[in-house]
Amino acid sequence: MNWRDRLLPASFRGVGFWIDQAKTPVGRKGQLHEYPQRDLPFFEDLGQQAKTHDLTAFIIGPDCLEQRDKLLKALEQGRGELVHPWLGRLQVKVGECDMTHTRQDGGLVTFALKFYPDQPLPFPTATVSTQKVLLAKADGLLGSAVARFEQAMTLIKAARIGITNLRNSLTGVYEVIKEQLKPLIEQYRQITELVKAVKELPKEVAAEFKGLLGDIKELKAFAKEGYRGVIADVSQQLEAIRKADAPKITTGKDTNAAAQAMADLVQDTMLVKVAQWVASMPVATTPVKLASTPSLAQQSTSPVSRQEVPVSDDMQALRTAVTAAIDPMLAKAGPAHFQAINDVKEALVAHLKAVASSGVRQVSKSFQESFPAVVVAYKQFGDATRVEEVTQRNAITHPGFSPNDVKVSRE
Repeated sequence: MNWRDRLLPASFRGVGFWIDQAKTPVGRKGQLHEYPQRDLPFFEDLGQQAKTHDLTAFIIGPDCLEQRDKLLKALEQGRGELVHPWLGRLQVKVGECDMTHTRQDGGLVTFALKFYPDQPLPFPTATVSTQKVLLAKADGLLGSAVARFEQAMTLIKAARIGITNLRNSLTGVYEVIKEQLKPLIEQYRQITELVKAVKELPKEVAAEFKGLLGDIKELKAFAKEGYRGVIADVSQQLEAIRKADAPKITTGKDTNAAAQAMADLVQDTMLVKVAQWVASMPVATTPVKLASTPSLAQQSTSPVSRQEVPVSDDMQALRTAVTAAIDPMLAKAGPAHFQAINDVKEALVAHLKAVASSGVRQVSKSFQESFPAVVVAYKQFGDATRVEEVTQRNAITHPGFSPNDVKVSRE
């Protein structure tokens, strides 16, 4: 195939024309600096030349005026596809153009066309904030939990509730309240006070729980806790969810129902708290790598400050633990409350996936000898202050001695 066979018929936005000449600047643009008393000039490179297309085109024939009007209409659109005979199909914007008519050239219209490169603007895309979705679903679960507790208590005859049996059934629940819902201890200092409130004032109990999570004060700033701190707190709360379920009682239908309603309320409260903690973990931005590794002497006086990034394996493990804790709650929930719990579960999984996607993988490193954890941290991260991360991830009992094979996050 010779060069003539490769030529394309010229057109703009589908309107054809003929081309006499096409000119496009190439190379680099810049500024030439010339100095007095110096023989050598200096050329300052200012980047690549813009691919501007200057075309000398014409339309010829008995219908040249009709073809001219079509091309003028296409040029007025401002942008479109230019089929360049030598360069192919290009997306361009129309620049300054000239049109020439002469009497001696009857049936011919000449154009000086200028086109600039056009990069089509991308369409805006919406990004869902998994944090906000999770918090919204948690609020919905809180309202559903309070409504379920109040409805369950309206079906129970308080006179038939056995105080002793109810107290024994709520022992584990009360321990969870003391460990994870400490502000409620100011209201229920003894388990007997909680049992009495469940029997006589169930609506006040529901209001106390709703007010507690409506404005939680014990949530610490993520900047202080970090990903590993939040994971540790959430793991404790997931364990509390498993402990909170009331044991079955062989006698006393109303007592058993009251104990189960209270246990369900505490479990739902803990799940809302889990959702709020998980939502505090942001999706990490791309970390900036250190240009050089400071020496230990420098780090002892000026510790390395760098962005914390999640470890994808940790998020995967947390997602599995969340699912395992929520599934038993779904199994005993009614249709309406099932939907509220499942919405929180899906929102939790979605946010943990988003956080994991912005993280790094966990890898194994092998050393020929046993190093102190601080040396492992410096060798892997160039940051001796991350020694605690190495000791926790590998369950090292003494930081002076680490195993030859250690697990660390990838940098």
